[in-house]
Amino acid sequence: MLVVVAVAITLIALLVLRRRGREGEDNGSASIDFAANLALAIYLLVLAYAVVLCRDAISTSQTDVQAETEALSELYWSVAPIPEAGPIRAQIRDYSAKSVSLDWPLMAHGEMSPVPTKLLENMRAEVLRLKPADETGKALQQTAVGHVSDVFHARAVRSDDANTGLESIFVISMLISGLLVIVLPWTVGNRPTGASIVGDLVRVTVVVVGVGFIMLTGHPFNGLGAVGPDDFVAVQQQYDQIDAQFPAKPPAD
Repeated sequence: MLVVVAVAITLIALLVLRRRGREGEDNGSASIDFAANLALAIYLLVLAYAVVLCRDAISTSQTDVQAETEALSELYWSVAPIPEAGPIRAQIRDYSAKSVSLDWPLMAHGEMSPVPTKLLENMRAEVLRLKPADETGKALQQTAVGHVSDVFHARAVRSDDANTGLESIFVISMLISGLLVIVLPWTVGNRPTGASIVGDLVRVTVVVVGVGFIMLTGHPFNGLGAVGPDDFVAVQQQYDQIDAQFPAKPPAD
């Protein structure tokens, strides 16, 4: 839509100038050129800052997702040696799978599913209800309690990341300065030439590409470079490796 609007405005402006414009007259073009260059400088400055903010948001969200999966892996390691913790292993796996299937589609819109949250709450209750038979099991239970808290914290951080996005002031500033970059040279009223048309196309392309790129990268879980659930998929393979070291015991009759 942005490209279509920009092209339409450009064509309309060129047609109007072709019919009404004056050729070879200096109608304060020096002042207009200075204002257009100033608007271009502002536009590029805002664009550069917005790009840095978008990349930082994506990088931070990726790190936070990794921290959550690491906490889940450590939690699984903590409960694996406890014979009574078989159901907790299943809950950890279920939470990881549901985070991928339910959370990720919603996170692109800044929301989170309540289902994994409920699973996590039940998981904490199950860890607290454990009654290990020996001191080693009790120590592992305490460690698991800490890791559950880490997962809760990491999930809250992921929810905050899903609600982040580029502030509207940057997009508004880019749109205003970009429009000035495009429109100001047309106010001189000269008829378009081959060179001026090329310049117009370059200006429009720079503005459209810049604004479009920011709109496509303005959310860490949506658009170009969006953070995916790869770490949650990978951690489920780690659960299999842990199970190979500590096979789950069937529940006693």
